[in-house]
Amino acid sequence: MFKSVVIVGGSLSGLMHGVHLKREGVNVTILEQDGASERSSHNAGIRVDENVNDFLRQHDQTRLKTSLESKANFISVRKCESLIKADKGTTRYWTNWGLMYRILRANFDGYASTACPTPPASKPGDGTAQYLTGNRVTSLNYTNGTVTLHYVDVETGEEHSITSEVVIGADGLHSTIRKLVHAPLACQEKYAGFVAWRGAVPRASVSQATSEFFSGQFSSNLMGQNTYMVCYVIPTDDGDFTPTAQLINWVLYQDVFEGTDNEAAIFTDSSGRRYQRTVPQGSVDPRTWDRFRGPLVARMAAPFAELVSATTDPFVTKVSDVLCSKASFFDGHVVLVGDALATYRPHAGKATDQAASHCRELAKVWQGEKSLASWDFEACVNAKKMYLLSRLMGEFGRGTWFSFLRSIVSYLVFVVGARLRRSRL
Repeated sequence: MFKSVVIVGGSLSGLMHGVHLKREGVNVTILEQDGASERSSHNAGIRVDENVNDFLRQHDQTRLKTSLESKANFISVRKCESLIKADKGTTRYWTNWGLMYRILRANFDGYASTACPTPPASKPGDGTAQYLTGNRVTSLNYTNGTVTLHYVDVETGEEHSITSEVVIGADGLHSTIRKLVHAPLACQEKYAGFVAWRGAVPRASVSQATSEFFSGQFSSNLMGQNTYMVCYVIPTDDGDFTPTAQLINWVLYQDVFEGTDNEAAIFTDSSGRRYQRTVPQGSVDPRTWDRFRGPLVARMAAPFAELVSATTDPFVTKVSDVLCSKASFFDGHVVLVGDALATYRPHAGKATDQAASHCRELAKVWQGEKSLASWDFEACVNAKKMYLLSRLMGEFGRGTWFSFLRSIVSYLVFVVGARLRRSRL
């Protein structure tokens, strides 16, 4: 095992790798471009799957409750509530991005928050942990087993450098590390042609009937016109699980084409500032939200309509894809993980699980249980598989029957081909 690592990107993926490596006695530095001491969550919901739960069982020393579960799946079509019901579906777990971030920070660098006011102390054998905010990487050099990163303080412009044995690129969709190593792409970074409106409403802020409708289930509303919405219940980012404090999280996908008046209106706030990809919570122009919300609410089943009508501070993000065909560089001294390796459409809700899977499988490489080439191959195959699956799920909600069936064929052809390639290795 190496002794030092620099992780570029301080979101969930970077923090998972940081916590694991710290526990292994590695000295870890995380460089995060955002200058805030604590990342904003916008109360966004995330799915917690098997790999994330396994990671928490192994590495989380806060022992805090992390998620709520849903066991039922209800699909509403336009104004018809719960047209399709599966009362005993697969159990899914959901949490607040901000709560997961705070738990990981508590484990990594002892960050205290309302969610975790008394972080666990480091144990004998742990490595050191630094979380450095407001630092943007500008260049990367590799020489004789050592990686040097040059970075700049985003506030002062002061330039710095740092060396380590390994660099992990966990810096998301617009990864700087991916660009610096000239990673080959199976899919170029591209806007998918639709946006995700997101919001979270306290259960206490809606009627009892609506609150109970969404409780304990994953709910979808197919609205036609390439638009659909999903909802599930999450805790607050401070870790409040009491029923009245719980949030009904919703995501609505809607076509918005680049270069149109609609795009310009959505991504311009009330002060006239134009955003490229995400308009954060509190910055969406209320007039724009009212304009787009009205026609959407008119096509929704009643519980969904009440939820969206009660949302005054949504945020909106352009949905994009990018997919690498190689994950490791310089004999494994630089690796790409999480969204830096593959960002796919959010319909499958697997981004956090992908990050945890990379963390688990890379640990096997560094412990000599798996070859780097095997991990690289598997990571890229699994990324392409999820890329196609997420497209398939999106076509079910917002596409045509033809596009949905075509995406099923593409997914199955790839899965069969991947199995054949694995059998020949």
